[in-house]
Amino acid sequence: MQRFLVGLVTAMFFLSALPAGAAEAPVLRTAASSVAQLVAEVAQSHSRRAEPAPSTRIDKPVRVVRGRKIVNVPQLCRDARGRYDVVVHFHGAPEMIEPVFQRAALDAVFVVVNLGIGSGPYEDAFLQDGSLGRLLDEIDQVVDKTCPHPTGSRGRVALSAWSAGYGATYRVLASKNDRELVDAILLADGLHAGFLDKFRQKINEQQMAPFADFAERAARGEKLFGITHTSIVTPSYASTSETARYLTGKLGIETQQVSEDGPRASMTLGVRADRGDFHVRGYGGKDTDAHCDHLYAMGDTLYPMLRERWAR
Repeated sequence: MQRFLVGLVTAMFFLSALPAGAAEAPVLRTAASSVAQLVAEVAQSHSRRAEPAPSTRIDKPVRVVRGRKIVNVPQLCRDARGRYDVVVHFHGAPEMIEPVFQRAALDAVFVVVNLGIGSGPYEDAFLQDGSLGRLLDEIDQVVDKTCPHPTGSRGRVALSAWSAGYGATYRVLASKNDRELVDAILLADGLHAGFLDKFRQKINEQQMAPFADFAERAARGEKLFGITHTSIVTPSYASTSETARYLTGKLGIETQQVSEDGPRASMTLGVRADRGDFHVRGYGGKDTDAHCDHLYAMGDTLYPMLRERWAR
């Protein structure tokens, strides 16, 4: 506007200063053209400024139930670029895990998926490559409806799981296309594998291969892989502590034996291992209550790892 006023005043002064008969038509046309151009520029500038910026915030959080999936869209539903991150959690009562995620203060869409008892239903649901992609497309539809944005897009994707929910992450990581969609895997006392020889407790390396590959990428900082485990013994298959030791041994990562208070009164941290963005936290506890503690504590153990990574 200031440029417009200065230009307009200058042009008017120039025209008024011309002696009588000196303002030939070419001169007048040039001056008038300059004034008209300035007017057009200012009008165009004001038109651009008048357009409201696309909203990245909604009035209140939205919770959408779709079958066995619950999509939680936060108030800050997109970043300044119109992008949104998403965390998909497998297994665990929504009334338990949703408050846990909220306490973690992650600005992301949070999806809870429950498919039944045991890892089998989770594995079956993601057996085909592209299954995760289709789930994310469905989440896109919910977000686009509740938080529309003309240039909006999905950002980073993290998968978290407790207990049997790890079966979904196993199939996703074993899928050529789906695994490339994932930036982070967070497993709360839920990484198991079979034994090739249960008497010698020889772990089935083929079942562990997708997790080992992802762990290597996390150790290089390309991905995030966070694991917590109890000390529960499972004689007929590899326990969560045994699979964690397998991964640290595979990567040659030294584990630290510690004795520290955990996030819950009944949790004592005994094992710590870190390299890059690969992290293992091993706790005591050998019963069902100890197992459930790992679900309740995710907001203090695993989700902060994701918050730190996504804040970089």
